[in-house]
Amino acid sequence: KDFISGLAKVQRQVPLRCIIMGTRRTDPGCGKLSSLTASTGNYPPFLRFNPILDWSYRDVWDFLISCELPYCSLYDQGYTSIGTVQDTIRNPALRIEDASKKSRLNQSEPKDQRSKDIVPFLALAHNVPGVEAANTKDTAKYQAAWFLLNETLERESRLKNARPTSQTKDKTAVLVVGNEIMSGSIRDENGHFLLSELRKLGLHTEELVMIRDNKDMIADTVRRLSDTHKYVFVTGGIGPTHDDVTLPAVAQAFGCGLQTRSEILELLHQYLPNEELNEYHYKMASVPQGSVLIRNDSGADKWPLIVKNNVFILPGVPQYCRAKFDLTRKDLMREPFYVAKVYVRDQETNIAHLLYSLDAAHENVDIGSYPIMNNSEYSVVVTLESKDQYALGHCLSKLQFGLAPHTIHKVEASTPNGLVQQAGSLLSSWQKGLSEAFKPYTFDLFKKEAQQQSADAFPAGALDKQDESRHPATERVQARLRAKKRPSGTPPSKTPPNESKDRDPPQ
Repeated sequence: KDFISGLAKVQRQVPLRCIIMGTRRTDPGCGKLSSLTASTGNYPPFLRFNPILDWSYRDVWDFLISCELPYCSLYDQGYTSIGTVQDTIRNPALRIEDASKKSRLNQSEPKDQRSKDIVPFLALAHNVPGVEAANTKDTAKYQAAWFLLNETLERESRLKNARPTSQTKDKTAVLVVGNEIMSGSIRDENGHFLLSELRKLGLHTEELVMIRDNKDMIADTVRRLSDTHKYVFVTGGIGPTHDDVTLPAVAQAFGCGLQTRSEILELLHQYLPNEELNEYHYKMASVPQGSVLIRNDSGADKWPLIVKNNVFILPGVPQYCRAKFDLTRKDLMREPFYVAKVYVRDQETNIAHLLYSLDAAHENVDIGSYPIMNNSEYSVVVTLESKDQYALGHCLSKLQFGLAPHTIHKVEASTPNGLVQQAGSLLSSWQKGLSEAFKPYTFDLFKKEAQQQSADAFPAGALDKQDESRHPATERVQARLRAKKRPSGTPPSKTPPNESKDRDPPQ
């Protein structure tokens, strides 16, 4: 019937006390298991012995192949994690692209590359209740499971473990390691540099974590960040001294050992031709097993950047950190962020309701509000950021029309090509500044929508006949100013503001 009932049946026939399991810590729900664990839930009572709990994906395949042990033949056909016939596909990361067919199929291929890999496993279903073998043949070729270099993609063979959506797939995290950072002895430069550069590359950083040189803490943090982010950048702790524990910690995070790389030893011999390498040099050459080394062969600095799965391991010295990060720029480049800033002469409490409504209506736009102290020209800077420039322009137009005109000091829009500053009246800044900053916009559409919203808020033709002093918010401010100027005991005038310009000009 299922695995649990099968165990119960076996236990009734043979008294079981302990079962050796192939569970690994990276399996779902197994992160907190120990080597010897009692069964729980609906399982019959027995002890689970987990001898390969901390093995990596690479360790498993090294063991199977070196010992020539039998395994399921589906692993030879591109599957890396096998579930049921309904939720298992060939791993897209192992797909071998046919260059001759690539251009021909480019227009007809589905946007989700995973959809091409769904049919094959169903086609292999034989004698499975409720599933008939499919007639469709998959002509694509796949590498065997042990060719998978990025271990974090192991479970891409499961449909329920689909890749992140376009809104989350470019999330990154930064981990800064060092006792000197945590004690305040040295100001962190690498964290701020990485946050800034990743943003320029179009990547969204979700977390910045700073911890001490503690191997277990680093390992736990790397494992957590690697599972929840597209890329993780670790800086610090890769030298030869006792407190440089980042490399063994990353190896521990992925359940693999350290491997001495001959490429790094050769570099050390070149750098130190007259010295005999000692154990501390070998420590610098020992990296997590299966790591990729990225080198700049054309530059003077040939020391490699170490990449383990989706974790980039950078030096802690700022100048070296920046040099190694430059090796990744081309591979990390994404669609850029577009930013607009509105400088407002008002208090945050007065515009909070407007920002709440804009935030709820524009999911693809990040809206920020930052109070500015001791500035006579403006008191709040509202920022709008998005990769969708059309959504950003739409949100910006609503923000401008939601603010009283006299409260807008200036509007700025930054694009990948630089900064465009906008000044003057509300409409001229929108038309002149934004048309240069966001050329793909359909401004006539935004203008019509804004005019329609204004027509709903004001009487017909009000915007054509009245200047911006008739804006409701502006009128309230002027009323308060007139009240302050009246002599004590004088009743307020009932004359409309537009008929009293000679006696009481607008402020």
